[in-house]
Parts: sequence; structure tokens; C-alpha cells
Amino acid sequence: MQDCRDRLLHLHYCCYGRYRTIRKLYETDPGLKNIYAMSGPEIAAKLRLAPKTAATIKQLLATVNIHALKAEYERKNINYVTIFDEGYPHYLKQIYDPPWILYYKGDSRLFIQTHYLSVVGTRHPSIYIGEELQKILPPLIKKNIVIVSGLALGIDRLAHEITIASGGKTIAVLGCGLDYIYPKANSGLFRQIAHDHLLVTEYPPYTAPQKWQFPERNRIISGLSQGTFVVEANEKSGSLITSDLALQQGRDVFALPGRISNPASGGTNRLIQEGAKLVLHANDILDEYYLS
Repeated sequence: MQDCRDRLLHLHYCCYGRYRTIRKLYETDPGLKNIYAMSGPEIAAKLRLAPKTAATIKQLLATVNIHALKAEYERKNINYVTIFDEGYPHYLKQIYDPPWILYYKGDSRLFIQTHYLSVVGTRHPSIYIGEELQKILPPLIKKNIVIVSGLALGIDRLAHEITIASGGKTIAVLGCGLDYIYPKANSGLFRQIAHDHLLVTEYPPYTAPQKWQFPERNRIISGLSQGTFVVEANEKSGSLITSDLALQQGRDVFALPGRISNPASGGTNRLIQEGAKLVLHANDILDEYYLS
């Protein structure tokens, strides 16, 4: 198993963390035993890649030393858990497209807790919403619910900070590799979570932040938890992507109502119209977790 784990880590690095590319290879070679014997054209044909991309992967597999790679991760204090490991998050493993590898910094015990809630919303929260979140999250944290969010500005940052201030535990899911702090304004929070909580990403450490990666990582935010709480979102908010993913994954969706005159609450109010559980008090969430 260790050899397969190492081969997966090596392939993940050389394939730039491409989920679908690795899945295609794994379907035909579950032990990943043939990756080093394949030629560039064979890789291109089997994985349906452009010849240039396949040639790059072949070159990286031949030149990147797995032992040196693991030593580099250890030097940077970057850990990882693969989908083959017992410590892989239970709820995340159940989704349609779970990450092959999660790179992380921090407390890996947070992967194996009982209750999780993902909190998402606008990057520009109103004062009202911030005040309501301050009331709703602490009772959940007292029940040992781990709060998951995405380390963005706005609601994400509030969710992490309220959790930390309330003595709880939080997981931040990144849309880039651990070599990058994004956004820079959250650098202090990034370091605090890395030290006392948990930073997680499916992207190899060298992966710079790019726009398309953030919607992709949203499936991890929703997939880690039993439920997703949408706090404030307009009709075009990326948070609605996360709530849609939660529904596809068979998870609960909660929403905090906002003023009907405020466009920033249009998305959350519509979610409630469509069947999301309306949250007025912490107990509205605790009831669903059988913790009230």
C-alpha cells in the first residue's frame, strides 16, 4: 500500500493534481504500477491528453524523485492524506469526485471528528449579517461542531474568526497550493489556522491561485460537512455553487434570511423559497444534527 501511496503522490505532482486524469489512469491500472513504463504517446492515448501535455508528464515522472519530493514536503511542514488512507475524511470520501490527495497543515485530528458545518457567503457582509453570525455560531461550537469555510474575505473570514474566538475548531479549504497565501489580507489568519486548526487543499503546493480552481474546491467545502450554511449571497454568488453541490452530495442546506430590499440577500432568500432550512437561531441547525 505504501508503494501505491507513493506512486499516487508522485503522479499527483506530475499531473498538476488533475483529478480526472488520475481517475482515467486508475480505472485501467488500480495499482498505478505501469505509469513509469508508459511512453508519452501511450499516456496521451490512454488519458486523452494533448501530446505536449503527455510528454511533460512523462518527463516529470522520469526526473522528479519521489523521495526528494517527500523530503521537500516534510521540510515545508506540508502533510498529506490519500484516498487510500484511514485518516481520509469520512464525509468527503462519499462524494462523487473526492480528491485523490489532500495536502494539509495543522491538526489532522480534525479530519476524523463527528460533526461539521460549512459556512459560506458574500465577501462583503452587511453589519446585520455579521451580528447574526456572532449569535448563531457560538452555540454550535459549544456542541463541538467543526466549522468549515474557504478563507476568503467576508463571511469565510468571519466564520473562521468567530470559531477561533469561541474556542472551537475550524478547517479552511484553499483554492490553491500551500505555498501560497490567498488572499494576502488573510495571511495572519492563514498562519493561525495552520498552527492550531487545519488548512486543506487538493492542489499540489506549487499551484498558484487561479479563478477556475475556486468553484472546483467548493465541492470539498460542502463535501467535508453534513450541511452547508449560506449566510448572505446575491443571486449570482459563488456560494450558491457550494449550496448546489451540497444538494447534489445529499447534504443539508441551511440559509439565513436577509432583508428583502437588500440584493445581497437575494440568493439566500431564494434558497429558502426552494426548500433550504431557514435559520433564525442556532437550534435550527442543532435540531438537524440531533444536538439540541
